[in-house]
Amino acid sequence: MKEHYIQPINLSDSSTIENLVEHRRVFTLNKLELGIFETFHQSYNVTLSHQGLVITSMLRGRKVMHYDNHPSFDFLPGSTIIVPDGVSMRVSFPDAAEHSPVQCATLTLDWAVVDQTLNFLNEHYPREQKKWELEFSRYHFVNNRPLAESINRLITISMEDDVSKDALADLALKTLLIRVVLTQQETEHDLHTLDKPNELLLIEKYIRQHLTDKISIDDLCDRAGLSKSSLFRLFKANHQMSPVSYINHQRIYFAKELLNNPDITISEACYRSGFNHVSYFDKLFKKVCGKTPKEHVQAMI
Repeated sequence: MKEHYIQPINLSDSSTIENLVEHRRVFTLNKLELGIFETFHQSYNVTLSHQGLVITSMLRGRKVMHYDNHPSFDFLPGSTIIVPDGVSMRVSFPDAAEHSPVQCATLTLDWAVVDQTLNFLNEHYPREQKKWELEFSRYHFVNNRPLAESINRLITISMEDDVSKDALADLALKTLLIRVVLTQQETEHDLHTLDKPNELLLIEKYIRQHLTDKISIDDLCDRAGLSKSSLFRLFKANHQMSPVSYINHQRIYFAKELLNNPDITISEACYRSGFNHVSYFDKLFKKVCGKTPKEHVQAMI
């Protein structure tokens, strides 16, 4: 099984940065965010957690990944990980040094675009016996050539200084999702699998699609066929938070995406993401994102 690699990116000057573990460079577009992470010295058991759909590919070096009770594994160039909402992993960098840094690229995708693309494919390009869908149980796989080319293309577009890069990225993003689904369904590319309860996947999708609606705990329990106590245990085990906190976090991430559009005001983002009071929205945004909505908008200018 031949591995196909993602093109490494020019490294940061380690003498000019403060954080030598997972130093982050960010490129923000309308519907996705590219993060380039670099580590320049040994470090162990660093906890990493992302929200949204995250596709991560190794560019240089080696990470040792630890998830829950699963055996640890090496994350190496030539492979990719797709991480579902709220999953935390502990990461070690046993080989990292200034002369041999570790580098990876992380694409954080807008869930609305993901769902819209998959729904479009299922409606217009249906396949016998298999739906167009992401399989979060297959979270670590070897890059084939089409997948590597799609990731390389999206990284290049994200880093370009081009007025049309959002349009180009939109097209490249759809191609990438198709390649991820096809690669996951080629079982010979699987390296590791991750079991996530179907009830949780169903609830997460429902929440993403109804962020502006009033979502009750009773409704979630009915849809998943769970008692309230079972529902809360499920979210605590997988997201380390209650269902209500998870819903609010998802609304904040959606609002953050909205605020990337300069034509949308803070109050409009507040109401469109399902909140009723701007003051509460402002406080929660600060808690989740580390900055107020106003500070986020100013950073985008």
